[in-house]
Amino acid sequence: MPYQPDEPFAVDEPVVSRLRPKQVVVRLAAERNRFLGALLHGDCPIFLDTNVLLWGFGLNEQASEVWQRWLWQLRRRLVIPAWVVHEYNQLSDKAEILSPYKTLSRKLQVVLDELKASSARALDGAAAVSVGCTSKIDLERRLAEATNFIVNVAKSVSRNDSGHRMELLKFYENLLLEHALSSDVHELYRQARVEFDARSAARLSPGGEDARKPQNSCGDFIIWKELLQHCAEIGAGQALFISNDVKEDWCYKPARIVLDNGKEIAWSSEAAGDLRLPNPDLVAEFQRYTKGEDIVFATVQQVVDALGSTDHNVIDAATYTYLAQAAQSTRTPTDRVVDWIQSSEALYMEGLRGVAFWDRSPGEVDQEKFQEWCRDRLNDSDIPFDKVDWSNVFVALYL
Repeated sequence: MPYQPDEPFAVDEPVVSRLRPKQVVVRLAAERNRFLGALLHGDCPIFLDTNVLLWGFGLNEQASEVWQRWLWQLRRRLVIPAWVVHEYNQLSDKAEILSPYKTLSRKLQVVLDELKASSARALDGAAAVSVGCTSKIDLERRLAEATNFIVNVAKSVSRNDSGHRMELLKFYENLLLEHALSSDVHELYRQARVEFDARSAARLSPGGEDARKPQNSCGDFIIWKELLQHCAEIGAGQALFISNDVKEDWCYKPARIVLDNGKEIAWSSEAAGDLRLPNPDLVAEFQRYTKGEDIVFATVQQVVDALGSTDHNVIDAATYTYLAQAAQSTRTPTDRVVDWIQSSEALYMEGLRGVAFWDRSPGEVDQEKFQEWCRDRLNDSDIPFDKVDWSNVFVALYL
């Protein structure tokens, strides 16, 4: 049995820059609220890492337009560290960035050819029946059809590489001119080299895992220093840092999480998603520099999940449908209904001109008839209608 003190430990009021231990147990609801507060409901600065900018090059044209609109709407909240601009300049003209899917069909063809040859050698008639085919000939036929379909999809993905990515380049150019910090990158690097080796040797965050990189080993540390300096200068007591870099020299996974129903379980990606907490030494350093309280870390996936969620952003959720689909966000049944209708202009307009039409007040809409219309039009889907919040569907689409 673990030791249980007669009286609970006394917890002091928050002390600026006090180094605290890693949290063993966190409540998902509390961490979700911290994140949503920083992203949707606050006015704290939002910092982007280089990998977030590069992530955008993988999006299709519709999703890219939504992504660009969100970034632009952040206005003064959006902050791009100067070192991020430096890293972006080194990478943005690379073929693998501008055409991330160019070689996809060739790579797939190699794998599929190997699968075809392997199945011909290894599988007999009984094995073909075991995977749902009538014979080995039927297996080969169906495998050939599937291969042709997959390769055609891959070729379509590859053909989608040009055009809108050049537009994204132009957008990023204007965005960085507008929102990049004016830090002197040469001086930043000079100062970082003085401090970085000692910090990484002491395993102080961030950058320790990059210490042996032949190039840009202290890039994370420079970005972190810019974040601290900017927040201190503008008096920001909270900041949101969006990055797909979840290395241990930035953040950690709590050992256990408390679900919304109160049940405590071991951390799992299925339950916690991309949840990570900033390392305690980073939190303490942020507090010391800014006299503030909180630095929130999030991945792009967490951001897109929140923006497109009818649970957390119901008024604007429909406008992020294409981005959420491209990012393969976790979608609730309510989200899926919104996605289905929003993705079909004809269906959306049918609702707008018919059952969801209102003139002076949304109260004019008969919600029961609206639900019936949705169920009828989505009858061929596999959405569990009994788990849909129909009022949120209406708000997201037609309010």
